[in-house]
Amino acid sequence: MIKTSWEGNCFLNFFNNKASLGNVDKTIFKSKSTSPYKLLKSTHDQEGRCILPVLHTAGGLVGGDLLEFEVNLEKNSKVLLTTSSAQKVYGSVGISKINPKGTFSKQKTLIKILDNSHLEYLPQETIIFANGLYEQKFKVSISETSSFLFTDLIRLGRSSSGESIESGVFRSKLEIMRNNDLHDDWEYVDQIELSKASYVSKSGMDYMPVFGSLIWICKKDFSKPKINNLVGNIKKIFNETDNNLSIGILENGISVRFLGSSSQEARKCFFCIWKQIRSVCGFCEPKYQGVWPLQDSMNY
Repeated sequence: MIKTSWEGNCFLNFFNNKASLGNVDKTIFKSKSTSPYKLLKSTHDQEGRCILPVLHTAGGLVGGDLLEFEVNLEKNSKVLLTTSSAQKVYGSVGISKINPKGTFSKQKTLIKILDNSHLEYLPQETIIFANGLYEQKFKVSISETSSFLFTDLIRLGRSSSGESIESGVFRSKLEIMRNNDLHDDWEYVDQIELSKASYVSKSGMDYMPVFGSLIWICKKDFSKPKINNLVGNIKKIFNETDNNLSIGILENGISVRFLGSSSQEARKCFFCIWKQIRSVCGFCEPKYQGVWPLQDSMNY
């Protein structure tokens, strides 16, 4: 029997190559991956942060595809992990007599962040085509002295072509655990399901096809006044109603939601918030990555 689905995996282990970039520690990595994953050339910023784009060579996902992505950051590592293109989820494959409604494509992501390490995981958007079925699960383990920034941008259907999600479904589950010497504590849990029902609902997406989440978990002893000031600065920049943003303060970090009609506007909002987070952490100002889509402006 010929397999028509992908079963790919990628393992990345980042570690500190001490004082390899002049007087700045440089994060490097070892990897092991199978198709459809491909790693593009990594670069470094002035703080020695490893910037790595990941490519999905198959051009999209169909029913039955299974991807596994594992990322480990050893002590004193700084990493910006992104993707070189949007992830497309198609709805034309996976329908059978056994599964008349189709089969989900799935991605499982495991992330472990050790002491004094900082991961920014900023993949490009996921586009759910008509009748596409997609499920993603993230399990993140983070130490008390580390931080994790994650953005997740979803577009339901190709609205420019008049296409909606139809009978497609997007499911996502994010679990973040804070580990210490004695036990692990729950830091953050988020579970989402988007479908045509939520797309058309007045109390849901109200026909807005773009949904985004930004989660920032800071180190355990990060200054609470700094978090409050961060949220205050973000609210000064954005009018939450006009920009379809909602911002919440977590016990150790912030949570931001975006709902709108433009992926470009969502990227612009999240990039601006990312700059504010870098600033409050005392890190260098981020740069818009060359593998990301061209934008007219990233400033407000």
